[in-house]
Amino acid sequence: MKKSLLAATIASLCLPSFASSAADTTSDDVMVVTANRFEQPITSVLAPFNVVTRQDIDNVQAKTLTEVLSLLPGVQITQNGGRGQLASIFVRGANSDQVLVLVDGIRMARSVAGGVDFNQIPLTQVERIEFTRGARAAIYGSEAIGGVINIITLTGTDTPSKTKLDLGIGSHNYQEANASGAYNIGDKTVLQLAAGYENDKGYNVHPLPGLNDGDKHGFDSRNASLALHHQFSDQFSGYVSTRWYKNHYQYDSSSWLTSKYDPVTEQFEPIDPWIPNHKYVQAETEFNDYSAGLKYAQNSYTSSLIFDYQKQDNLDRIDKTNVINRQDQYHQRNIQWHNQYQLLPTLSVSGGIDWRQEQWNDLTGLAGNKERDNTGYYAIGLWDYSPVSIETSVRLDDNQQYGTHSTYNIAGGWYLNDNIQLRGSYGTAFKAPNLMQLYVNSLWGTIGNPNLNPETSKNIDVSLHADYDIGSLVVTAYQMRIDDLISYTSGVPSYENVAGESKIKGVEVEADFDTGIISHQLNFDFKDPRDSEGKQLIRREKFSFKWVGTASYGDLDTALTYQYHGKRPDVRYYADNTSSNVFLSSYDTWDLALTYWLQPKLALKGRVANLLNEDYETAAGYAMPGRTFYTSINYQF
Repeated sequence: MKKSLLAATIASLCLPSFASSAADTTSDDVMVVTANRFEQPITSVLAPFNVVTRQDIDNVQAKTLTEVLSLLPGVQITQNGGRGQLASIFVRGANSDQVLVLVDGIRMARSVAGGVDFNQIPLTQVERIEFTRGARAAIYGSEAIGGVINIITLTGTDTPSKTKLDLGIGSHNYQEANASGAYNIGDKTVLQLAAGYENDKGYNVHPLPGLNDGDKHGFDSRNASLALHHQFSDQFSGYVSTRWYKNHYQYDSSSWLTSKYDPVTEQFEPIDPWIPNHKYVQAETEFNDYSAGLKYAQNSYTSSLIFDYQKQDNLDRIDKTNVINRQDQYHQRNIQWHNQYQLLPTLSVSGGIDWRQEQWNDLTGLAGNKERDNTGYYAIGLWDYSPVSIETSVRLDDNQQYGTHSTYNIAGGWYLNDNIQLRGSYGTAFKAPNLMQLYVNSLWGTIGNPNLNPETSKNIDVSLHADYDIGSLVVTAYQMRIDDLISYTSGVPSYENVAGESKIKGVEVEADFDTGIISHQLNFDFKDPRDSEGKQLIRREKFSFKWVGTASYGDLDTALTYQYHGKRPDVRYYADNTSSNVFLSSYDTWDLALTYWLQPKLALKGRVANLLNEDYETAAGYAMPGRTFYTSINYQF
């Protein structure tokens, strides 16, 4: 069933904002850290910027991080089915591994082998999400071509004591139990705790009649986090923290074997009849993070030092047996030192050094152990003399594998009057080849290419921000030109740099306004994503529309969301190892969340996802869930 955009537009005129934008009239006092690596008011950020709070997440009753991110401007999610299945993100049409993902300012260890799988990150540990679009490599280094997503789990020493408990059930035998809290220990110490459990029996996300009939691909997770924050003096503060999660999920890797490799001829020879090859894979991911930080603030000078270590273990077994399909580890060690100095009331400078060691251990023995170091040096200058603001940044990365790489960015803002600001920026960015692209092997030979060059890009943004009492409007035009794209060639097979330049250009429109007690957020995304041959980039849509509205009626809080996504090119793979180029149909979905406050601290919640039971795919061959129901009870004290 196809619902019209007109219906969504009419509905938006009759239903508070999901994400605070840089032009949000209610967010003048919101302080953010992601845009320039130091705390600043959101209204002073010159890049396209959004903030999602914990309250925003609770309002829409999201169960996964991908559900939260999918509502943001310029974001498109693809997922191989339901909860726990591989999920990727495209920001402004940039590849999933061209978007830098941080947790508390530190990149995820998973990036050593490619883009982060957002569906594996527990949402219960998230306090806030900060999202910057556009090139930020001059501040953060590799991967920040399309944007930066900073998932913040830590609170601060000024956090009041609180406890939150959740119990819930839902479709596909879904169960959840979560607890979190922050507790003041004296006047200068805060203990932060969170623990969660989630289990979803799932459904057959990749049905292949005659091969995997009756299979279900589900997900379960256990997670916990702990942090201790302490204010040593008026100048010194610090924290120590640890995060852990262990996820189990199942996916399908079945096929009909139509050929067999002959080691004598070194060729694949056809076989008849075909051999059914049912592969039901049980996957396990365990993640550990240990972090510590110190901050010094005295008059106009601020300095911070962070140490972080991450380890992720991955194990895939076939058909609930001891046959190992995949086993590897990721390790990452990180040290960051950042400094900021306010030279004048109108001029501040900042800069620092970050060092990172990445390690990939292929425990199946094909690639062995690979590691590399990267040291980045960066400097940032901000000048604000009303009505003009200017921001410049430059960075040099020295990498053990591919040498040095420099990037820069310049941005400016000009208030045409008290309500309208014109902004523009130009920056360069790059994405280094990950360790898997460099060194991965298979039984048939080497696939990785140690001679790969980094992908490079040139990015330009121009935006107009209008901020009035009745609401706000942001219109942004952008263009990205990306060279040396790294592509997997299946025929060889190997990773290679693609000759030519990919071009992505587009326009984003964001609007926030109220109608009485009801608030709305709308965003449109128009883009033209083309590869070096002028073809539409795979899985990238040209148009999307999203709307989020919430309203309160006495003891009842409501949240309604709508999304429309245009058609996208993809490759459909079949069980006999053949494939074809296809266009996935456009689709739209509605989600409804209701919260009824039985008491001031006790709430009964209910959510219907995919309210109209839309039948759609975001990745060819993988059916997304139909209409699903969730209910939970929440107690806060």
